[in-house]
Amino acid sequence: MNMIKGSHGLWGILIVAGIFIGGMDSLALAQNNEQELFLVAQKALEDGFYDVAIRYIEQLQKEYPETDKRIESNILLGQCYFFKSQYLKAYTIFHDLVSHSEFKDATLFWLGETYLKGSDYKQAEEQYRQLIEVYPDSVYAPQASYSLGWVYFEQNQFQEARKVFEEFIRRFSDNQLTEDVRFKLGEVMYHLREYENTIRHFDRYVYDYPKSTRQAEAYFYIGECYYSLEDFLRAAAYYAKTAEMAYDSKLILMAKVSLGWCYLRLGKLTLAQKHFDEAYAFSKQKGILTDDVLLGRASLYSEMKEYAQALAAYKELLERFPTSPRLAEAYLGRANIYYLQERYEKAVPSYREIVERFSSAPEHQELLEKAYFGMAWSYLKLGDIDASVKNFEIIKNKTANKIVKISALTQIGDAYQDVGQWEKAIEVYDKILQEYPESPYTDYIQYRQGIALLKMERIDAATLSFQSLQANFPASKYLNDIKYYLAVAYFKKGNWAAAGDKITEFIEGRPKEDAFMAEAQYILALSCFSLRDYPKAMKVFQKIIKDYPQESAMVKNSEMSIAKCYYKMGNVNEALKLFKNLVQRYPQSVVAQDALIWLGDHFLESLELDTALMYYTQFTEQFPGSPKLNLVYYELGQAYQARGNWDEAVHAFEKVDNSADKELYARARMAIAEIFSKEMDPALALETYQNIVETSPEFRRSAYAKIAEVHKGDKEYERAVEAYRNALKAKEDFAGLQDAQLQFFIGDAYESGNKKDKAVEEYLKLPYLYARDVPWVVKAYLRVGRIFEDEEEWDKAATIYQKVLPFKTDELKFARERLDWIQEHVVHQQ
Repeated sequence: MNMIKGSHGLWGILIVAGIFIGGMDSLALAQNNEQELFLVAQKALEDGFYDVAIRYIEQLQKEYPETDKRIESNILLGQCYFFKSQYLKAYTIFHDLVSHSEFKDATLFWLGETYLKGSDYKQAEEQYRQLIEVYPDSVYAPQASYSLGWVYFEQNQFQEARKVFEEFIRRFSDNQLTEDVRFKLGEVMYHLREYENTIRHFDRYVYDYPKSTRQAEAYFYIGECYYSLEDFLRAAAYYAKTAEMAYDSKLILMAKVSLGWCYLRLGKLTLAQKHFDEAYAFSKQKGILTDDVLLGRASLYSEMKEYAQALAAYKELLERFPTSPRLAEAYLGRANIYYLQERYEKAVPSYREIVERFSSAPEHQELLEKAYFGMAWSYLKLGDIDASVKNFEIIKNKTANKIVKISALTQIGDAYQDVGQWEKAIEVYDKILQEYPESPYTDYIQYRQGIALLKMERIDAATLSFQSLQANFPASKYLNDIKYYLAVAYFKKGNWAAAGDKITEFIEGRPKEDAFMAEAQYILALSCFSLRDYPKAMKVFQKIIKDYPQESAMVKNSEMSIAKCYYKMGNVNEALKLFKNLVQRYPQSVVAQDALIWLGDHFLESLELDTALMYYTQFTEQFPGSPKLNLVYYELGQAYQARGNWDEAVHAFEKVDNSADKELYARARMAIAEIFSKEMDPALALETYQNIVETSPEFRRSAYAKIAEVHKGDKEYERAVEAYRNALKAKEDFAGLQDAQLQFFIGDAYESGNKKDKAVEEYLKLPYLYARDVPWVVKAYLRVGRIFEDEEEWDKAATIYQKVLPFKTDELKFARERLDWIQEHVVHQQ
């Protein structure tokens, strides 16, 4: 907001000729030609005919070289040149007169005025002070005191100006300059940012001087004060008064522009636009378009997100006012628009231009910092993290402001976090906390540090950071947000109960309109669903649909989840009805994809295979590019396999892509091989399994186990054993085949091949090597016992059965029966 600027000079009340000849009778003077020339020179000066006055004075001094009016006439001559703005001539005359004691007060005053016009404030101050101190009762003393206040005011030495103006009011309260001095004193208070004092001062001024021509200016200053106090409604009222009663077009324009700013700050954009448009039209009409008008319009359009119009306003300002003091603001506003438009490739050079143009201007330090910040974030958006951090570092290293330095460091951490470099972000946050533990950003830094730790799945460390924040900053505005992020963390870890508790705490501490509330409700609903509390989950999903209709994606997902709740609660018909409805209402959505899969899976499990095939096929035709296509092809293959359509099943399984989901791909290959081994060509099955071994090492265990089954089916037991041993060497995979299980299969293969000694050796490895896998250990003992019985090695068989008794498994009864039989039929008969 630009303030009105007054101008010094009420010289009309001090034209010295009137003082010099005070009470002289005009007629008597007219009788003396010398006196007459002096009188008409004075009158010409008073009427503003300076050239005429100069000619009279020159005539006087030429015709009467010994005149006793030489000093007085020279003072008049100096004034003439002063008012003609020929200050050097005026200075020469007044400076030469200083050595004379006559009329010294007048000489000092006008010499001071001449210095003031030349902005030589030090010399002006000396003349005024000498006059005031040496000639305190001079008629020039009030004017000198007033001008001395101006000297300080022009140099922004407002406290000194205040002292002088207050002293004037005490000494010269009845002087006709008092009104102007009181106005100036109000301006001083404004510049000292004593806004409430300024308001009271100008209120009193308006009351004391109801006919003042500066009332409109006084109201404007009151409006400015209320604006600075962020009381925009009251400010608007005083700006409106100013616009209504002012006669000066520039003041009217400033009031109209200021009204626009008030309503912009109040968020009343329609009213703001009305006043900015009025100001723009008024300025065009009067031919006084100002940079303030264009800057206001540009700011309004920015707030309204009408970026094209904002850029046009900034462009007009830059082109029409190339030397404007608001130029830097315009350049920054334009760069910010490019950033908001996500035109980062234009934002970067725009911010750089600000740095290059204004880096040498200390008054633009804060604006330059904003430009560096903007450039840093623009580089970050362009993916250039190094350039981004470099600009943040420039701010940190250049600024003398500790708060700005900490802000720059904080934003470096945030930049690293935004690009997923969480370790670096945490390093920066730690550095700030160590070096600036008492900064106003400490709670924010701990908050951001906790979020970074959460993203790294370091839940305990994140919790500690959040707890520290809560303990050290009980009034921090981030405390409730912490609950949200903890809930997210627990949810990701599958701790549904903790997630539900935390998100409930978050919800209870926020209004319904909170930006995170819809997401929070969704997390709560999913947590309840995962905890199988389907009635509560359904209730929350329904609340989301009702309260947040604008969240279209979330609403669709909630509708889908309600259908799932019905299904899980056993109301299958209602669920199927909703699934079908979702497919019809959102035919090209992710929700439709999920609904088709649920429908297909339901009918597959119900063995209504034709219906299942219909939904799976609809999915493949409707969503050929879906990331879930592999899953659907796998399910489609299972449906065909269940129907006994082997060729169609193999064709569907073959469409499962290896690049998307390796585990699903391996399952599909396994399914193909199983079809080949059982229903078609075992050789093709072996080839398929072997291909899995070679191309998908993470699924070797299952593949080798299937190879072993094929060999067992062909009664090639040695090859089966070899395959099982290879499986035993491979890592466990999705099928979950345990080492103990495979070891048992090795013994079983030897037993099937009638190599009973080998079988016994392999079975007995189970209790020796896998003692913790009790079910397989017991099965192995029973197999060994049976072999010994077949070989009629009764003592060995009894020993083995005895080993089963301590396990107290379901097989305990069978082991006791065999022991009793051996005891009755073998031992008693010996």
